[in-house]
Amino acid sequence: DMTRRRRRDDAKGACARGADALLTTLRRLILRALRRGATPRHIAVIMDGNRRYARTRELRASRGHEAGAATLDALAAWSFELGADVLSVYALSTENFKRTREELEELFDLVCDRLEAMGESAAVREYEARVHVSGDLDALPKRVRDAARAVMRATWTHKGPMLNVCLGYTGREDIVRAIGDVRDGVKNGELRASDADERVVEACLHGCERFGDVSRCDEGRQCLTTATTWAVMPEVDLLVRTSGETRLSDYMLYNARFAALVFVNALWPEFTFMHMVYCVCKYQCAARELRRARASYARARDDGVDQEHVLSNAVAEVNIRDVEDKTIANASSSSLTTISPRAKSFIAMRLERITGKIFQVR
Repeated sequence: DMTRRRRRDDAKGACARGADALLTTLRRLILRALRRGATPRHIAVIMDGNRRYARTRELRASRGHEAGAATLDALAAWSFELGADVLSVYALSTENFKRTREELEELFDLVCDRLEAMGESAAVREYEARVHVSGDLDALPKRVRDAARAVMRATWTHKGPMLNVCLGYTGREDIVRAIGDVRDGVKNGELRASDADERVVEACLHGCERFGDVSRCDEGRQCLTTATTWAVMPEVDLLVRTSGETRLSDYMLYNARFAALVFVNALWPEFTFMHMVYCVCKYQCAARELRRARASYARARDDGVDQEHVLSNAVAEVNIRDVEDKTIANASSSSLTTISPRAKSFIAMRLERITGKIFQVR
C-alpha cells in the first residue's frame, strides 16, 4: 500500500510539473507575440486589494499580503519577459502608516522577508534584474531600511531590467524632495539657477540613481556611478491598478504624465496572466496617441532650446517604441547631453552621495 501510494504521489507530481512547464511555455509564446506590437518600457502597478482578499476568506491581513507577494513574483517574470526595462510597484504608501500597530508590524516583517528573498527570486536571477527601493526610507523601521539597502547592494551590478519597489512613497513627496534637492544645489553653489530646469528635476526623482553605470566597486562595499552615460528613469508607459478602484492614490504623479491607465476589477492576489495580457493590449490600443502627445509635449518644451539640442530631444524625449516598424528608440527620456556641464556635475555629486548612503560609505 505504501509503495502504491508513493507511486501515485510521484505520478501526480510529475503531471503537475509537466502542466506547469506547458503553461510557462504558452505564456512565453503569448508574450513574444505581444512583443511584435508596441510594448511598455516602464510598467507601474498599484497593488491594491490584499486586505479585502484576506477578509473575504476570513484570513488574517498578513495572509493577504503574502498572497500578494506571490503575485508580484509572477508579474516580475511576465514583465521582464515582455521586454519592460522597469517594473515599479506601489508596495507601501506613507498613508499606510495610519493602520493599526499590529498590522503595521506584521506588514513590516513581511516586507523584510520579501526584500531579503527578492535578490534570489527566480525573476531577478533569470533576467539579472536590479532591485531598487524608492521612497522615504528614513521613515521606515531600521530593519526595513537594512533589508532594503542589502538587496540594493546585492543587485547593484546587475545589467538587466529594474524592479523598483516603492516603500514609504508618495508622488507629491517625490516631487517636493526633487525640487528641494535642486534648491539646495543652487543655494550651495553646486548648480546655477539658470541650469535648474525640468531635466535636472527629473534627475532628482526617486529611482534615477539606478540608471548610472557602475564605474568602480571596492569588494562590494563601495560602488560609484559615472555621469557620462547616466540617464533618468523612463516615464511610465502603462499604469495598472487592481481591486476596481479608479484613482492614482498619489502614485507616480510626475512620471505617469503620458501613461495608459488601466483599472482591473480583480483584487491584487487574484491578478493573473490573462489580466496582464489584457493590460498590455489596452496599452497597445492607446500607444499611438500617447506617442503623439509625448512628442507634442517634447516639441513645446524644447521651444527656446539651442537648435543643436532640439533634434536630439525630439528622439530622446519621445521615448517610444515605434508602432509601424517596431523599431525601438534607443534613447532615454532625458539625456545628460541636453543639459549644462554644471548640471551634470551637480547630478554626479548627488549620485555619489546617494550611493554612499546605500553602501554606507563614510
